[in-house]
Amino acid sequence: MAEIDKSRFEDMTYDEFMEILKIEIGDFIRHAESGKMVRYQGLRARKKSMRLREILKVFRVKSIQQERKITNIYKSAKDEVRNT
Repeated sequence: MAEIDKSRFEDMTYDEFMEILKIEIGDFIRHAESGKMVRYQGLRARKKSMRLREILKVFRVKSIQQERKITNIYKSAKDEVRNT
């Protein structure tokens, strides 16, 4: 399985990325549950798990970026309160 193109996630907002992650996880669960009885669905679940692994690596980066944004907003608000 080819690696995912991580550059397509760079310009996404955290919320947009989370929507994609939810869809991918939902697909994985659907395939994994079906794979109990259908061999091909088990194969698809395993392939999806490899894709999820790559997407979760991107999630870590996105999550850290989001945390920095939140920290900056908090610090700005705190400084604004101190200066008034």
